[in-house]
Amino acid sequence: MMHREIEDQEIIERYVRRKLAPDERHAFEEHFFACEECFEKVQATERFVAGVRDAASRGLLEDRRSADYERKASSWRAWMFPALAATSCASIVLAAITAWTLLFQIPRLHQQLNRASADVSAKREALSALQTQIASSTEVETNVPLVMLQATRDAQAPVREAVLPTGAQRLVLWMDVASGRYRTYGLEIYGTDDKPVETLKQLARNSYGALAVGLPAQRLQPGEFRIRLFGEEPSPASLLAEYKLRIRRP
Repeated sequence: MMHREIEDQEIIERYVRRKLAPDERHAFEEHFFACEECFEKVQATERFVAGVRDAASRGLLEDRRSADYERKASSWRAWMFPALAATSCASIVLAAITAWTLLFQIPRLHQQLNRASADVSAKREALSALQTQIASSTEVETNVPLVMLQATRDAQAPVREAVLPTGAQRLVLWMDVASGRYRTYGLEIYGTDDKPVETLKQLARNSYGALAVGLPAQRLQPGEFRIRLFGEEPSPASLLAEYKLRIRRP
């Protein structure tokens, strides 16, 4: 029997514990009686086993196991109870946070989301209206009707007539201004029964020394109009001219 085989198969321990088969025991005895190393190992193992048996017979091993168990149990309780308490506290805090979120935060977030959605919708509508307005204002209008007004203070003077064709969007009024004293001018337009129709301020002469004013066609219904021209700045303001205009539709 070789040392490698003895170590791998734990022959010495099994020999001391009487666990070897008869042929294995006989082979090992022939070996260790001639091998001083194995003989010493057998002796040491037998002394160790005898000491363990003696301690067990006195109850020393059971007491130690009991003491170890009690120490481990105390250590477990000392660790487990604070851990359970911390876990319980964490669960309570988490439940409180969840309840607060469900009761207060989520409804508030829904309200903010609804307000934001309403703001976005309003802005989209305003943008769409602005785009429509810009598109309509940038459309090129051809053959814009223009009427050149002549100042008059005579009630019997003939009335200047302008024809607004179907689809016309604006009517341009052209007024020659002889006085260059004023930097800005104002215009007041009155309809039937002297009802005010339009008031324009801060008008300036063009390079021809005249005022060219575009009026929305929808504000000029068929009928007679009285137009008054004022000098504004520098003050004092004063009436410069009056015009008569008749609007006709084809």
